[in-house]
Amino acid sequence: MKKYSIVIFDLDDTLSNERKNIMYAFECMKKYRNESFSEEEFLKFNKIDKKFWKDRSEGKIYEPDNFGSLEEKILWIRAQRFLIYYDNKISLEEAKKLNNIYLEGLKEVVEGMEGAKEVVEYLYNKNYKLVVATNGPLLAVKSKLNKIGIDEYISTIFSSEECGSMKPRKEFFDNLLVKIGSNKKDEMIIIGDELLKDVKGGIINNIDTCWFNFREEENLEEYIPTYEIKKLIEIKNIL
Repeated sequence: MKKYSIVIFDLDDTLSNERKNIMYAFECMKKYRNESFSEEEFLKFNKIDKKFWKDRSEGKIYEPDNFGSLEEKILWIRAQRFLIYYDNKISLEEAKKLNNIYLEGLKEVVEGMEGAKEVVEYLYNKNYKLVVATNGPLLAVKSKLNKIGIDEYISTIFSSEECGSMKPRKEFFDNLLVKIGSNKKDEMIIIGDELLKDVKGGIINNIDTCWFNFREEENLEEYIPTYEIKKLIEIKNIL
């Protein structure tokens, strides 16, 4: 079996349970607006959110080029989801406020995926360099890793916010490799739940992949992972 030295994990729905996390954050936003929370409204927002980030990762969403800082650009981008959800009936400033409340909520209710801590400890003790690379906000990433209890094992954290580009784009991976401090792609493996971000990103950037198919979905895409697992604990059979 091939030898690796660097393991790159996705975060949401790979190491952390995303659904509970984002549902609580959405509820915080609704509470701020004095609006009632419902499963139906959450599903509506979640659908908008997923489509927005999918379009963004595919380069279908463009932003103005006159921002004063990367932070200002990131806030503008993230606020767009709330403008869409409210049919542009709120101001951009209100959408930015909602985004900040949502991000704070993401730090509160955090639950690891089954086997996440055990697998991370196992890999750490086998001297793998462990990296978390995510399209999610950096502020929430650090809090999630801390609450799952695995932050001490992660040597490098990389968020799309740091480069303004998302998985699976080349720019994301170019900047990721710089932060890792290695170009030895043949020694790396990416583990994630999304075919069109994690697996596709690995393939087009010449890095081996492991699809964490915990939903047990049929692969209808053209991207074939190097490995496929349904439980995180199965990583022990590969690494």
